[in-house]
Amino acid sequence: MLTQLIQTPLKDLQTEASRLRKLHFGNELTFSIPGTVSYHDGTLPFQKDRFAAISVTGAHCDLHCSHCKGKLLESMLPAEDPETFLRVVERLRLNGAYGVLVSGGANHDGEVPLEKFIPSIKEIKGKDPSFKIIVHTGLIKREMAMELKEAGIEQILIDVIGDNDTIREVYHLDKRVEDYEETLWMLKTIGHRLAPHIIIGHHFGEIRGEWKALEIITRVGVETIVLVILKPLMGKDQFRTPTPEETSKITAVSRILNPVTPIRMGCIRPAHSSKAEMEKGAIDSGVNTIAYPLQGTIEYAKEIGLETKFVEMCCSLI
Repeated sequence: MLTQLIQTPLKDLQTEASRLRKLHFGNELTFSIPGTVSYHDGTLPFQKDRFAAISVTGAHCDLHCSHCKGKLLESMLPAEDPETFLRVVERLRLNGAYGVLVSGGANHDGEVPLEKFIPSIKEIKGKDPSFKIIVHTGLIKREMAMELKEAGIEQILIDVIGDNDTIREVYHLDKRVEDYEETLWMLKTIGHRLAPHIIIGHHFGEIRGEWKALEIITRVGVETIVLVILKPLMGKDQFRTPTPEETSKITAVSRILNPVTPIRMGCIRPAHSSKAEMEKGAIDSGVNTIAYPLQGTIEYAKEIGLETKFVEMCCSLI
């Protein structure tokens, strides 16, 4: 079925994807504004850090992935030890934050080193169970996954890579595609709510492992699917920008294969001349949510009859 869908014209895919979104989710389209960056839609005030991202490794990452080299971590709040982590979260909580994304740089096994932060997470959840904590884990071992489950986190985010060359050449990891599928199955068996991410254009801007990643995620069955678009932060001349047609086709096929699963366009996408077209293409391809939309995207959604709603929350939790 996937091969057949890939060969189907985009317009036909979008017609079916829009039908499925309306059938299962009605006319609502949400816009996610977690406050990790400054954002103004022109009419509504938003508070910074309603849902902040924290890096437990600061700006350090062992992998130095070709598209990032740790640059993305610089936009997160650093908390490299449990005491700092508790202070940062408490300040955010008292200032009205709804929750945090816990992330960080990965080690040479592709894992974010979370071990020493588990007691802090348990302490925070014990004090305020309504405070949301989601964790971007990278590849993760079963013992750590079970500890996170016991700590009471709401969700695990994980990038799913569907091409062995991308794993090796972009992530500099000695891992296989199968490792990502096995990790998803393990997390699901433990009972975690999953929000896997597919990075469109991961292999230096080429579309390579995205279809395999989508196939894996569909087979496992998850709570939500997050699609982000490659935004090279380093070595930009090595990367091409995926086209709106490519991003729209992956989005539409994701919706058709997962008709009742919420699909989100996440925070990351390039500040490119085609950004507006990418966002409109995502709407036409059946997404439920777009994070940090352009003003023109908001207007387009209203023009075609969608009921728009802003949420100050990480898109994966909506």
